[in-house]
Amino acid sequence: MQDPRIAELDDVLARVAAAIAAGEPVDAAAATLLLREYLDTNADASPLQDVLGLALAQALVSADDETTAVGRAAWLTVFVEATAVADDERIYPAVERLAAALRAEWPLLERIGDLSASVDACLRAALVLASGQLVQDAVDRLERVIGEAYRPGEGLVRARGGVRQRCDAADHVRGASALITAFELTGRLPYSMLAEELIAITGREPLEGADLEIHCEAARALCRLARLHDDSDYRGAAVIATGADYRAQAARILSAQSVQARAGSTSSAAAYGLALRDLLGHVR
Repeated sequence: MQDPRIAELDDVLARVAAAIAAGEPVDAAAATLLLREYLDTNADASPLQDVLGLALAQALVSADDETTAVGRAAWLTVFVEATAVADDERIYPAVERLAAALRAEWPLLERIGDLSASVDACLRAALVLASGQLVQDAVDRLERVIGEAYRPGEGLVRARGGVRQRCDAADHVRGASALITAFELTGRLPYSMLAEELIAITGREPLEGADLEIHCEAARALCRLARLHDDSDYRGAAVIATGADYRAQAARILSAQSVQARAGSTSSAAAYGLALRDLLGHVR
């Protein structure tokens, strides 16, 4: 019997594609969802080809108008992945431009979540740009910021208004995601092991008050950790949480968000669809 979540994902994909075809503004989650589905199908025969072209054309305009670090990081990720298929000569320069702009503002970013999202995207861009220096600068910045805030057993802590407070779910989730990406590029086990601890701390304190996007990002980070745990070599080398079932945790998060995501905006549906794709990645 087919997993009902596959049909749910197909519904989300159809909704996002129809919205873009109808001229609805594109956000990075929608563009990324269509791009990843396109890459996983027969590109020459994909019915998504035309609508993806529309999405990427809009993305090039929207990225230039984006005002937040997290938003620019999301667009950079779109363009990095689009270099695999797009023949638009504007894509590679957009990667260069966004990576340089994000890198330049690292000293100005106060929130760990914003800095982590920016570093994460730049690490991905470094592969396309073949820039070992960007990788080194990104991991150095991540180490510095996470290291200053990390307290064993407590997670990320910052002084705000003279009061010492634990950082919020977005800081922990995005910090964990950036650390996983840093591990994937460098092979340094402390990065992935710290990511696992940050996610575990987030799990001990439910994501109450966090928006749907953060719930979906948490589910995606959990799925990435689950894939690491699938690797016997990784399990033999790393200190990991015994008995952790990260896919089950991700499934519970997404199950709780399903109604809201599908009844909400196209952007919410796309963010949910991305997380659902990651959860189903081992069977779809």
